[in-house]
Amino acid sequence: MPFIEQKKQKMKITTNSQYHSSLAQIEGFIEKGFKNLTKRETGELQKLSIAVEEYERQKYPMPLQTNLKEILEHYMFEKKLNKSQLAKQLEIPNSTLSEIMSGKKKINLAIARKLHQQLKIDGNFLLEVA
Repeated sequence: MPFIEQKKQKMKITTNSQYHSSLAQIEGFIEKGFKNLTKRETGELQKLSIAVEEYERQKYPMPLQTNLKEILEHYMFEKKLNKSQLAKQLEIPNSTLSEIMSGKKKINLAIARKLHQQLKIDGNFLLEVA
């Protein structure tokens, strides 16, 4: 791969053209089938995937959820839960969850811990909104 910078076997994509070429190479490996790849091809696929992921993270950052209500709504949508089911999962009263989501109540440390451990919400973010 002459167009991709390599340092200690690590690839770095620096242009949009390299990005699209890398995606095409990844697609070729996928079409071949993972079971049919040689060790060298598997290693190359892994390096390409990491390089593409890093490029995408820098070039196309995902918008972050800005408030707890949006994060919880997104989680409920993804898991197909309603507020009552989420409250049960978090082991908190429905009314508490409703008050938190409406902004009438701030989260306490116990709820922050549950949100972090069960929903994998960033602990720093939870401290900021607590």
